[in-house]
Amino acid sequence: MTNRQGFVTIIALFFLILLSGILLFQLKGYQREVESYNVLIHYYEQKLRAK
Repeated sequence: MTNRQGFVTIIALFFLILLSGILLFQLKGYQREVESYNVLIHYYEQKLRAK
């Protein structure tokens, strides 16, 4: 029984690490998207001022 419990613990840790990695990857993508929107907003603000 102890052997099986250790196996379950290892699988649980593996999934936890995997999900943490996916979450970090998503956050990096979200940060890049926010930066892109900021650049676009800045660009259009400059166009509006130029008019």
